[in-house]
Amino acid sequence: MEKAIEWVKSHKPHTAAIAIVVVAVIAVSIAAASGAFTQQDKTDTDEQKTVDVTLSVTADHGWDENSTPAIAHIEGNDVDFYHAVTPDAEGNKGTSTVELAEGDYTVSFVSPVNSDGSAFDIYDTGAPVDITVDADAKTAPAVNCPMAQIPADKVTDDMLADIVDKTKDAIKKGDETLKGDAGTGILDKLDGNVAKNPNASDKTKQEATDADKDVDVNDKPAQTTPSAKNDDAKADSNKSNAGSQSSNTGSSNSGNSGSTSSKPSQSSQPSKPAHTHTWVNHTATRNVWVSNWVDVPDYGTQQVQTGTRWVFPEDGYATTSLSDAKAHAVALVKQGCMGNYHTEPVYENQTVQTGSHKEDHGTWQTETYVDYVYCSSCGARQ
Repeated sequence: MEKAIEWVKSHKPHTAAIAIVVVAVIAVSIAAASGAFTQQDKTDTDEQKTVDVTLSVTADHGWDENSTPAIAHIEGNDVDFYHAVTPDAEGNKGTSTVELAEGDYTVSFVSPVNSDGSAFDIYDTGAPVDITVDADAKTAPAVNCPMAQIPADKVTDDMLADIVDKTKDAIKKGDETLKGDAGTGILDKLDGNVAKNPNASDKTKQEATDADKDVDVNDKPAQTTPSAKNDDAKADSNKSNAGSQSSNTGSSNSGNSGSTSSKPSQSSQPSKPAHTHTWVNHTATRNVWVSNWVDVPDYGTQQVQTGTRWVFPEDGYATTSLSDAKAHAVALVKQGCMGNYHTEPVYENQTVQTGSHKEDHGTWQTETYVDYVYCSSCGARQ
């Protein structure tokens, strides 16, 4: 650079000006090649936006503070976690919110178990819901899950075993609502409530009792947004690109003595084709109540007239036979009496039908359904 300045001083002004411009262009080119004008990290501007999604659960009966919570399973956008929704003070309804990054999600629920051993039918009333989270939308997504109570004697052992397994999975991959003291309380209620069910097998009861040994309630809560992972990946990528760029710049400036080997070599391997999902239905079974409404008669005791009694006040004679009454009247007349009589109805208590009512004489039946769709080659779910 000092030699360039001395050269400028010894030449005419317009010649020097041209030379200065040439030097400036070269300097700018070198600076660009060395990364001096590289754009600043865009981590802040690329950070994903989040939205509070409302989860509302309602039960027709039986869900209270002594029940286990309804547990939402949220899958999608590089996250897979569980979130507990507990009933409010009045019972039978509860609301909570989860913060989700923009993207597509599927939300399903795990049934609570009540203190009497009853549970809830969720998938006939509140099937899994697909939602799209968009920070620019006018309203935030809301997921509603209505639950219909299944009486304790109608809850099968298979249903209880499934709830126990899913609750343990929820504790393992749960957010802060399923960890620590909250997680311990849920497992304690699960143990006690399952034991109250008359259909629970000893094996299922033991599974519920040992649930706290199979999961760690003090483990780190599950990641609920993918932003942290994506930012780390971007940072690592930026560092890698910067190092590569610096290395390439150094090799190109270290002397071009006729060698062209400084260019990065390109792989001779052909690019791998994009993966095409092959979607397959995954099926499961559940118990469903098949109604059969019938008319059932109602009975009651009533007084029913079954005959007539003829009473002769002249001598007190009484009979329920018309022929005997006529004969007795003739006999009284022959004796010089009037032969008068009066009649009285004869009643007796009988059981008679007083009306009817309807009863559901249905039965529980096993039904096969598609609970999710997955790729047979890579295991991705829809």
